[in-house]
Amino acid sequence: MRLLRRVFLQNLRLKLIALGISFFLWATYTAEPFAQVGYSVPVAFVNVPDGLAIGGAPPNAIRVVLRGRSGLLRRLTPNDLTLDVDLATAPTGDVSIRLSTSMVGVPYGTEVVRLAPVEFHVSLLPTKIPPEASE
Repeated sequence: MRLLRRVFLQNLRLKLIALGISFFLWATYTAEPFAQVGYSVPVAFVNVPDGLAIGGAPPNAIRVVLRGRSGLLRRLTPNDLTLDVDLATAPTGDVSIRLSTSMVGVPYGTEVVRLAPVEFHVSLLPTKIPPEASE
């Protein structure tokens, strides 16, 4: 019993101050409102198969709407976000790319609400072999 009393009552003033600071920080964080902000996020095509090149007119950026704490969203820039389109299993020719919210890399505490456009088309064309390489 003495041990418990000593653990809880020793340095009681410091423990109460620490509890008060913790409560203040928690209340400040949870009082911050949620917001939705749109960003133009650059598209990165990854794992393009060897011997193929991207043709057509794929979009350079996709409009992404995020939801999160307003303070966090104010500090974000489009460079903090990533949108990777994996073409590892894409066939040669016209390919329809359907985007999902899981393709967007966002910081902890935010979530993707909407993407625009959700679908676009690219062409995967064979690259030409230079004449000196074929000899």
